[in-house]
Amino acid sequence: MEREKKKMWCRRQLIVKALEIKNEEEYRLMLEGDEDALYPPWFFTWVEENKLAAFAWPQTRGNLEFLWEGGIRHIVTLCPEKVPPLANSKFEWTFIPVTECQAPSIEDIFKFIRVVQWCRKNNKPLGVHCRMGLGRTGVMVAVYLMYFHGLEADQALKNLRYLRPGSVDSPEQEDCVLNYRVTAKIANAARIKRITKRPDHFLDILKGSTRDGVWGLPRKWLK
Repeated sequence: MEREKKKMWCRRQLIVKALEIKNEEEYRLMLEGDEDALYPPWFFTWVEENKLAAFAWPQTRGNLEFLWEGGIRHIVTLCPEKVPPLANSKFEWTFIPVTECQAPSIEDIFKFIRVVQWCRKNNKPLGVHCRMGLGRTGVMVAVYLMYFHGLEADQALKNLRYLRPGSVDSPEQEDCVLNYRVTAKIANAARIKRITKRPDHFLDILKGSTRDGVWGLPRKWLK
């Protein structure tokens, strides 16, 4: 009961933050000198309640504590220039470095999907972030909507930008989302061609176990 009260308090704090803070600079100044202030990272939103959240770089201990109290158990960092202070933290962590303003590679996207699959299987809510929570994070969230909810690329972008205005903020990142399924099919075809030369994988391929979405495409897209 006490934990639930604390989680509700955290959610109320998120609403207060949205009312009080108008931009990222005000947010940074508010946190300055108070590492333990219990506030969400800038631009925090649940994409899917208790499954996937997106936000900007968690820069303080208080940011991380807010995420933990809100239920996040695994963090994916996309920004090599802004790594959160996770030393001695309770979080599981995956690092997928992507250059700022650039799009993730198809292998980066496949890795993100595998992490999401593992977290969903083990009931561990996941948070993904880059520096501002817009470009690189936006690409991964759009792919999440396509992969796990079957949205088309344009639908995913519209839904994402309604929930998180300003997301996917470079032409290269938008092209990455629009071409994701085609790029994934090509990458999967090349990988299947490579591993069929390895006899220890041949039986698994015949059974279909290596084609069940683990490389970034649901089975239905591989037909």
